[in-house]
Amino acid sequence: MKIVNTFLFLFLLLFATHSFAKSKEYYQQTLIHVLTECNSDCRKKVFEQEINSAIFALIDAVLHQLSYELSQKKKEVLKWLSGGLRFVSS
Repeated sequence: MKIVNTFLFLFLLLFATHSFAKSKEYYQQTLIHVLTECNSDCRKKVFEQEINSAIFALIDAVLHQLSYELSQKKKEVLKWLSGGLRFVSS
């Protein structure tokens, strides 16, 4: 049981300091709730929800980054093509 509590605390601490994390107050309230009011099923459910939320946030951030990089490549290709077409037609 102590290992689960320690792991949960470390997980919440790590994601609370991450750039797309929730507020410190949220994690403080969640941690207090888990340590004082939750039984093992409740702790498991809270932990699973936090993991799912963190994974979705991470996937969303990756997708946004990929979208940005693809749009930049598209601009480069279009710029190259428009420059090449002008060169050929001249």
